[in-house]
Amino acid sequence: MYLKLKAIILFFFLIANFTLANEINDFEDEFSQYKVNDPLSGYNKVMTRFNVFLYDYALRPTLMAYTKITPKAFRIGVKNFFDNLAFPLRFINNTLQFKFEHAGEESKRFIANTILGFGGIMNAADALHLKKYPADFGSTLAHWGIGSGFHLVLPILGPSNLRDSLSLPVDWFLYPSAYINPDWASFAISAYAYGNEISFRIDEIDEIYHNTPNLYPFLRDAYEQRRIEISK
Repeated sequence: MYLKLKAIILFFFLIANFTLANEINDFEDEFSQYKVNDPLSGYNKVMTRFNVFLYDYALRPTLMAYTKITPKAFRIGVKNFFDNLAFPLRFINNTLQFKFEHAGEESKRFIANTILGFGGIMNAADALHLKKYPADFGSTLAHWGIGSGFHLVLPILGPSNLRDSLSLPVDWFLYPSAYINPDWASFAISAYAYGNEISFRIDEIDEIYHNTPNLYPFLRDAYEQRRIEISK
């Protein structure tokens, strides 16, 4: 059960939080003034510093070694495969939001990548100009008017909020690796998918973590604004 919980945590981070570099790029273009509910700001700042420390002294050195010994083409294939594997999460949540056109586009992407992309190793959908529509259960709740609650920085995971944190178990069970036994195998697969994803963003994360004034409010606002955009 403990390993299953850790796998859930890593999975959630992969699909919702360490698309952080993308979220921040989008945030810079679409920022508007709004107030984030942040009664735990003291704790959140401490946890942000802890997560940066963990990245600098554990995750980053491991991933730097991984990128040196693993061909980029292989890492891209792994990234494409796990992105294709997340199809049920995106399809079901787009459907629950009544975004049937988006769900249909996701179905086309999955078919194209699975058949033409050799099981998802190649991203055939992008070549066919089929757009991806990210969605998870937190964004579904937000779409139907459930508020985010207070902002919350989670250990390892990073920026989140009460609604998205409580949605984590639902997201997990919409992802195929949740059903792999034994639990340690499910954990190992989730951890590897997470690490492989982050290996493409080391430079961006370094820039954000070490060259951003007032890091915590920047990460907080970027996360919350992006979640608002996804749920529309």
